[in-house]
Amino acid sequence: MPVARGIGRWLIVTTLLLLAALEVLLLVLVFVPLPRRPLIAAGSVLATSWCTPVLGAPALLGLLLVRALWRTRAVRSARWAGWVALTTSAVALASALAPYAAAWETARDRGEGLSLAGQFAGLNYSRGPERDRTLVYARVGRHRMKMDVWLPDGGAPRVPRPAVVWVHGGGWESGHRSQTPRWNEWLNDRGYAVFDIEYRLAPRATQLQQIGDVKCAIGWVRRNAARYAVDPARIVLAGTSAGGNLALSAAYTARDNRPRATCGGARGTAVRAVVSFYGPTDMAGMIAGGANRADPRVRAFMGGSLMTASDGFRLGSPTRLVRADVPPTLLLHGSHDRLVPVAQARELNARLTRAGAVHEYVEIPWADHAFDYNWGNWGTQIARPALADFLRVHAGQ
Repeated sequence: MPVARGIGRWLIVTTLLLLAALEVLLLVLVFVPLPRRPLIAAGSVLATSWCTPVLGAPALLGLLLVRALWRTRAVRSARWAGWVALTTSAVALASALAPYAAAWETARDRGEGLSLAGQFAGLNYSRGPERDRTLVYARVGRHRMKMDVWLPDGGAPRVPRPAVVWVHGGGWESGHRSQTPRWNEWLNDRGYAVFDIEYRLAPRATQLQQIGDVKCAIGWVRRNAARYAVDPARIVLAGTSAGGNLALSAAYTARDNRPRATCGGARGTAVRAVVSFYGPTDMAGMIAGGANRADPRVRAFMGGSLMTASDGFRLGSPTRLVRADVPPTLLLHGSHDRLVPVAQARELNARLTRAGAVHEYVEIPWADHAFDYNWGNWGTQIARPALADFLRVHAGQ
C-alpha cells in the first residue's frame, strides 16, 4: 500500500509539473522576443494568434487539477508541486485574459464587437497560388510575373466596381500570390475585384525593382479595367508585411515615377488609397544597430549600404516619402509585433499627422506579426471592420 501511494504521489507531481512546463513554454512563445527561425517563428505566431484559448485552456485545467488534487493525501505530501502549478496557471490565465480585455476595449472604442466563437474561424493561409485564376501581367527579361484574379460572384456589375491590388508578404525573399486567400474572399463578398500579385523576389531583385513590379501590376489593372468591370479611378493598393512596405512605397512614389515601373514603361500607377498590414516603414531603422548592416544579402537587396545607396533607402522607406497629398492611408499594426517594431508604424502615423495627410492608424493590442493568419483572432476581428470602413469611405463601396 505505501508503494502504491508513493507511485500515485509521483504521478500527480509529474502531471502538475508537466502542465506547469507547458504553460511556461506557451508564455515564452507568446511574450518573449525569440530568434526568428522558421519553426520558432511559426510557433510564436500560432501561440500569439490563439493567445486566449491557447493560454486559457491549460490554465483552467491546471487550476481545476490543483484544486481537486490538493484534497488528496498524495498531494499533501508534495504541496510544492501544487504551488508551482497554481502559480503558473494563475499567471497563464491572467495572460490569456489581458489580450482579450485590451482588444475588447479597442473594439468598443471603435463601435465594434468581438466574437468568442469567431476565434476558431480557421487559418488565413494558402500553401500555393490559385492557378485556375492565374494570368501573366508583365514580362521582365525571362521572368513572367503573374497575378491571381479574384472576382465577386454575380457577373459584371451595373457600374464599374472598385478593385484591390494585393501584395503578399514574405520578407521580400519568399511568399506567393494568393497567400492570404480569406482576405480575397472577404473583399469579393463586399463587391471588390482583387488582383493578388507576385513580384520578383530577392536576391534576384532589389527592393526598388520590386516596387517597380508593383507599379507594373497597377498599370496593368488600369489598362484592363473594362475587361473586369473595374473603375480605374477606384483602385486600392494593399499589402502585408514586406508587401505592405512595397504597397506604401509604390503609392507614395506614383507621382514622381520613382522607382520606375520595370515592365517597359507602364503608365498610370496612381491609386485611390493604400493599406499596410504591419509593413516596415523605415528600411534603415530595420537594420540599424544589428548584424544585418554588414550582411551582403541586405546590401544587394537595397542596392548598396546606407552610405552608397541612400536614395534607395529613401525610396523604399515610406516615412521618408510623406507629403500632404499622399493617397489616403490605413495602417494596421500589432503592438506586440516582434518582427517589425510597432515604433515603425507609430513614426509613419506621426509624420502623416504632421503633414496633414489623410490617414488612419489602428494599433491592435497584444497582436504579433502576421496576426491575420488566424482569421478569427481578436486582431483580425478588429482589422476587418476597420478595413471595411476605410474602403467604404475612400473607394465608395
